[in-house]
Amino acid sequence: MKKIITGLALTTAALGLCTMSALAAGETIRYCDNSAYINNYPIPCYDINEYCGIYVKDLTAYGFSVDYNHESSTVNITRDASCTSIKGIEGVQRPWQLSGTPYAQAGASEIRVLLNGQETPSYWVDGYMMILIDNMDVFGSKEWNNDLKSFFLRIPGLPETQYAPIGKAKRQYTRYKAPSWEIDTDSYYGLSETRCDWGFVRVEGDAPEIEGWQGNLLSNYDSYYIDPARPHKIYLTFDEGYEAGYTPQILDVLSKYSVPATFFCTGEYLREAPELVRDMIDRGFIVGNHTQNHANLALCTPQDIVAEIDGVSNTLRDEFGYTTYYMRPPEGTFNERSLAVAKDMGYNTILWSFAYYDYDPSAQHGVDYAYDMITRYMHDGAIYLLHAVSSDNANVLESIIQYAIENGYEFGSLDDLCNP
Repeated sequence: MKKIITGLALTTAALGLCTMSALAAGETIRYCDNSAYINNYPIPCYDINEYCGIYVKDLTAYGFSVDYNHESSTVNITRDASCTSIKGIEGVQRPWQLSGTPYAQAGASEIRVLLNGQETPSYWVDGYMMILIDNMDVFGSKEWNNDLKSFFLRIPGLPETQYAPIGKAKRQYTRYKAPSWEIDTDSYYGLSETRCDWGFVRVEGDAPEIEGWQGNLLSNYDSYYIDPARPHKIYLTFDEGYEAGYTPQILDVLSKYSVPATFFCTGEYLREAPELVRDMIDRGFIVGNHTQNHANLALCTPQDIVAEIDGVSNTLRDEFGYTTYYMRPPEGTFNERSLAVAKDMGYNTILWSFAYYDYDPSAQHGVDYAYDMITRYMHDGAIYLLHAVSSDNANVLESIIQYAIENGYEFGSLDDLCNP
């Protein structure tokens, strides 16, 4: 059976009492795609060393009493004898964050948690206590269902509801996303039409060299080619113009290591591989906009730029119920006009600080070559452009992830870079 942990939370009145080490101080609490239920009522849960954790404070909505004793610094969890119904917590969903993403670090506390008077491992997390739901079998029976990725705790004497799987939450953005009819396309004719073909001089182990005007232009229009803070972090992005059969392997490897990534899709890709796009979304990856027809935006009128971007975003909205906030100009070709239109439509334009010749399926160089190129030019804050039609990229991806982790890198999400 999969490990399961339960997290419980205290009242804020106890916050000032935390001075000693918690039972599990230092443990990393992570978001997860698992679900937890008490008598089939869902309860928010988190991953702690592959166990299912819940907050103590949440238990009061599931037929339990949570009593804090100030003198002994203990919280005692018991069945609420007067409870005849369970209200549960409304709107419980799996988190929008990718499973495995850190949520919090267990801190120090002198408070102990008791289950019917028996001490149980506990975790102090952001001012509240967590426990392992697996240890709550003192109140009833427990079951881990691997197919449903769900933990079930059943308490006799309390009502049950009918089981229903919970959905995955969508990230909420504060950025305003203007509809195309609000865009005054005539206003962009005064902006520069000078074409920029994105390129740079690569530097081994460091950021590439770019012209000063390029950096200034990008920063003026909320565009990125690198994380400007230059942390020991890298961002994986994949361009999807058509499907060559390697995307499922790439998704599986990314999911195995809980590595976030963004897939920039054209309109053709959305039409030809909808099941893979749905899989990307369901697994928590970001789907970006690579224009409807893989158009050269520097040659487009403002009206055509809007149409190219809208074509992909409208399909994502109408067919997948998904909203994207990131656009990558095909071939890395853009001008001030296209950057301005994208920004006003609510997009960050995403370029890259690493790319290599990987986009021709008939001209692959082998995994050794791919490994050497990708690792040799790895650098702080890198945004990688990789093509999913490359067999080399699919076959070397796991080794690249392992190399990055072994060398102290973390994998970041564009959501954290552009929308902290």
